[in-house]
Amino acid sequence: MSLDEPQEDDQVEVINGIQVAIDSYLEEYINDLVFDYKKEYGQFVFTGYEGNGC
Repeated sequence: MSLDEPQEDDQVEVINGIQVAIDSYLEEYINDLVFDYKKEYGQFVFTGYEGNGC
């Protein structure tokens, strides 16, 4: 993740009021991901990807 400005080929969406730029190359890998904060871990986690890695 980074805090750069969106690139020309990024897909830009607003999710829960936050602008998110998604690299078009990664879109197929992150389509079903959920970004969530887990209190029991004390950190943010990604869940939902069923592939062989990214």
